[in-house]
Amino acid sequence: MAARKRALIIDPSSIFRHTLKEVIQTSEPHVDVTESPNADRALGVLRNQSPDVVFLDIALPRCNGIEFIKRIKSMAPDTRIVVLTSHDSTEHKEASLKQGADIFLSKERAVGLHLIDAIHSTLRLHGAA
Repeated sequence: MAARKRALIIDPSSIFRHTLKEVIQTSEPHVDVTESPNADRALGVLRNQSPDVVFLDIALPRCNGIEFIKRIKSMAPDTRIVVLTSHDSTEHKEASLKQGADIFLSKERAVGLHLIDAIHSTLRLHGAA
């Protein structure tokens, strides 16, 4: 039996977190999903477990989400990071990827297959031999 994967969703919107959690668990039922509304709570999760994938909104309360990417990578270097944000600009994308994000998607455009593809690719690639 394959080991269960772990995902962490860091987003201030409870509606978005809940919806994304449902999408992940529907498309990848072997994934345990933890939610966090902010960076402080996410740090607690990261200290106790290394998620396979983090889905991160860079617009976090009292935290620069782009800089937080680097902190996640320092705590969990093998964790893949998918940025899902409304801040869809070339500057935000380039800065996120430079800090260690693996995928950058706009919330407005990450519907349907783009989001499903990101979920599948990050969860299946993590830990692949």
